[in-house]
Amino acid sequence: MRWGTIGLVALMLLGAGSAQARSFKSTYKSKYAQFDFSWSSEAAAVPALVKRLRAELRKAKADTIEGGKQEWEIRPGIGWESSTKITTSGQSPRLLSLSRTYWAFTGGAHGNGQTTGLLWDRSLGKEMPFASLFTSASSYGPVLRGPYCRALDQERRKRRGGDGKLNGGIGEFDACPKLSDLAIIPADSGHDGRFDRIHLIAPAYLAGPYAEGDYDIALPVTGPLIRLMKPGYRPSFEAQRQ
Repeated sequence: MRWGTIGLVALMLLGAGSAQARSFKSTYKSKYAQFDFSWSSEAAAVPALVKRLRAELRKAKADTIEGGKQEWEIRPGIGWESSTKITTSGQSPRLLSLSRTYWAFTGGAHGNGQTTGLLWDRSLGKEMPFASLFTSASSYGPVLRGPYCRALDQERRKRRGGDGKLNGGIGEFDACPKLSDLAIIPADSGHDGRFDRIHLIAPAYLAGPYAEGDYDIALPVTGPLIRLMKPGYRPSFEAQRQ
């Protein structure tokens, strides 16, 4: 069932507001450091969020430049790099779901990165954890964990071949990570103002060795998952056929 006229109008108004607010990007480059920090137009349309992101930008830039200068003194020619990209994964009239991708090189053998989620409740005017969508913070775990672990092992088999196990490798790279260690990001693949996918992202070294990179597993939103949510959040999601 599609959502009604009120929901469509609300989404159109949100889209108009996002169009007026422009996406943002800050860059810096010197012999000591390279730095960039950006966010989407949807994030830019939320003043309280922009204020917070600007504070994070200033700190990240200062840390990168200072670290690069110190590295240069120890190893001339080697500086630091830092990149943060905040993109929109989807939005409903109430919720804005953002994906935050961070990568940095701080003088080691290679750079490291991580993706995290940022879920903003427009009604409350603040960020909220994914678990806060539910009547019980622990209730969604049993619904997501089984499908996630099966999908993760399937993806491991694609990347590794055979049965997906690392022969003689580290046991944790064959285990299914805890949901609490993952980035959990609702997404709207249909761009209709309701979330239909849940991305569960494990950074390098959590679900596999560095060479395998991140594991981004997208699960469809289901009816049982929606029924566990607080009533005020259910209209922001739509169940998918299994």
